[in-house]
Amino acid sequence: MNTLEEMLAANSMPDDAHRRRFQRHCSDLFEEGVNNVECLRILNDYEHLDRRWIESNESLQQLVGLIEENQDRAKEAFYIIRQRNTLSRLKISEQGLQLIINGHNLSTRFLRVVTSFGWRRHDEHRAWDGYYTSPTALKPLRCNNRMSELSYVVRYVERHDRSPKNPWSVRQIGICQQTVVGTEKSVWVLLQPSASVYNELKDTLERRAQNQSTSAEDSCSLHLDILESLASSWADYVEWSWEEVDDPDDRATLSSIKFPSESDLEATFQAAQKVQRVRRRLLRAISVLDSNYALADGIAAHFPDILTTRIANYKAEIHLHRRNILLMTEHLKGTSDLLFNILSSLNDKVTLAGNQAMQQSLGLMGRIAQQGREDSTILKLLSMIATIYLPASLVATIFSSNLVEVKTDEMGYDKFHVVSQFWLYILIAVALTLLTFICGAFVLRRKILEDLRAYRSKLKTKLTGAPEEPEKEEV
Repeated sequence: MNTLEEMLAANSMPDDAHRRRFQRHCSDLFEEGVNNVECLRILNDYEHLDRRWIESNESLQQLVGLIEENQDRAKEAFYIIRQRNTLSRLKISEQGLQLIINGHNLSTRFLRVVTSFGWRRHDEHRAWDGYYTSPTALKPLRCNNRMSELSYVVRYVERHDRSPKNPWSVRQIGICQQTVVGTEKSVWVLLQPSASVYNELKDTLERRAQNQSTSAEDSCSLHLDILESLASSWADYVEWSWEEVDDPDDRATLSSIKFPSESDLEATFQAAQKVQRVRRRLLRAISVLDSNYALADGIAAHFPDILTTRIANYKAEIHLHRRNILLMTEHLKGTSDLLFNILSSLNDKVTLAGNQAMQQSLGLMGRIAQQGREDSTILKLLSMIATIYLPASLVATIFSSNLVEVKTDEMGYDKFHVVSQFWLYILIAVALTLLTFICGAFVLRRKILEDLRAYRSKLKTKLTGAPEEPEKEEV
């Protein structure tokens, strides 16, 4: 069996809860076939910082050689693993990470840190912890020294300027440190360190290499250097957030009570939406600050009686930023309530205006109905007059026609004489009248049938006392 296979098989990680969770997310964590690892180390016999890069895709054998060299010669070794971007996979394969873990006997609790990285569609919206410590234990296989291990995820905010509406994003760094108790040897693994943390780490290690001193105080100081470097951006984030809070607040406090236009309603609603977005970001920032505060407590517990003043100052700074953000959330709550009241008032005004317009429409319809009734009365009067004059008009029409002639008798008197074909006039008039009634009955047959059914139903009810039958519509 070659060296690579031996290291992959030796001291394989136990199948505990951390390992099982890690296995479920492996497909989203690593770039297979890629092992880009940078190693910063202070060697036993060197007075300067040594740097090594492994960038070849076929680099597992090189990584094995680097791990074995660090086991024998390095006082401090820092393995730096990066991502292509914040939401992408780590630029190392699962086998490469397993080589580092097995080669230095790291605890499976570090896998919880690794699982926080990898590919995902968006930043997670949840409360974060991220601090894990392993109790001091024997270091197997290589010696009988005892070792302690500390691993955690530290979240921070960083300006990216990709979007003018939200130029800040929450990012994270994964850190694992294993120290052999009673010696100066330690191994670090850093996942996706920021540029500021990386540069500060190099400067610190250069000074240590020149001084040739590593101690527990130096390790604790390095943890605090990382935390303080990442905390430096919170002040700018808080200042930018206040501007985001003041914008909808100005919209709410400077709104007028005039009748709203469509643009006023839209602008007020957009301000209410912005309040919700900003408040959600601030609550997420509070969760990140809480995790950093708990992380400082964990580091203080891991390094008791070391740099307590720096830890207290860091916690005070985190607490200050948290108070500011809490104040902003309370501010936004009042702004949200005020915007809601403004929207309700504007809605009431629009509703009242609608009701007034409806009342005006109803009044106009009432006047139209009254005018219709008056017009109907006039039409009835005209119909009555026409009916009164209809017989006279008929008589005048008959006498003015050729059906009735005026003849002078033998005595010299004028007399009306009906022509012999007068019966044809009567016959045709009666026939046309009947035809008119028949046509009208055909057109109004449905109405006539319904009236007959209704009349029958009412008559049956009066005679028998039975309830009326519902009317059936004809298809």
